[in-house]
Amino acid sequence: MRQAKVTPLPEGINLEGETVVITGASAGMGLETARQMLRLRCSTMVLAVRNVSKGEECVQQLEQDPVIQSNKPTIKVLKLDVGQYDSVQEFTKELQQKIEAVDILILNAGIGRLKLERSPTGHEETLQINYLSNVLILSELLPYLEASAGKTGSPTRISWVGSRMHEKGHDFEKKGPFRSDDSVFARFDDEKRFSRFSYANSKLLCAMFMYTLAPRLDPTKIVLNMFCPGMVNTNMSDYLPLPLRVVFEGVKYLMGRPIEDGGNIYINAAVVAGPETHGKYLYDKDIQPEPSTYIKSTVGQVVQKRLWEETMEEMKKITTLPSEFC
Repeated sequence: MRQAKVTPLPEGINLEGETVVITGASAGMGLETARQMLRLRCSTMVLAVRNVSKGEECVQQLEQDPVIQSNKPTIKVLKLDVGQYDSVQEFTKELQQKIEAVDILILNAGIGRLKLERSPTGHEETLQINYLSNVLILSELLPYLEASAGKTGSPTRISWVGSRMHEKGHDFEKKGPFRSDDSVFARFDDEKRFSRFSYANSKLLCAMFMYTLAPRLDPTKIVLNMFCPGMVNTNMSDYLPLPLRVVFEGVKYLMGRPIEDGGNIYINAAVVAGPETHGKYLYDKDIQPEPSTYIKSTVGQVVQKRLWEETMEEMKKITTLPSEFC
């Protein structure tokens, strides 16, 4: 079945004077969203990228756009390797030193894996990149983002890219009973327990974390939401083995949205959607009224509680946690 048609963005969006930070911004949806926001007169764009040289090439590409060129924005490239904690901390420190205030933060960087590969932290890569490093970014930046709201006079917007697959694509229920003393992280890190559904599993953790954190935040300072743009024609499937990639490329050809539509959905979540989306999940542009059936279930609540505890234990080893996390 084809995906629903994406409705146009409202007319008159003007991001003049606003500063936007996008992680994973050197390709795919990150770069496309940066392009669209710059065309909407965003004044300062921060591209957070693993490869700085590639990021600088993206700046040159963006500046060739006649509309962006006429708006004369400031485009900065900051190094961020979300596979490494020290790189995350160097990025958050540099961001605070170089940028006075942030209006919009889009947590976009993410990967998928079909076999266990470890990041330099020792954790399985999808767990590290899709979940843990994003939590560390929030841990390090939350006081700064709250202070940004005081300077700009409006809540700082944090939009985290999720996936519909967190609802039914995960296999937490199929991996055996989950006890209150079980380790969430072990389901990724242990070779014997690793799952080819690690992408969907990692997005489940992201959703659970968002649902736990949002009620602890002051929505007059921070509006946090999570969204899924559906299947978009990007290079996200490049990690798949060739036979699977061929199949997936065929599915994307038939069903995938143009990348411009994906950017439209990103901008809706980060700019258009109001404070009513705080602590909510958006499928395309539709607010989901409540968490998924699994997250609401008794076992899902056990996993969510254990995830928070385990995540806080991990973060305390690395940084000083903001009060909202304690």
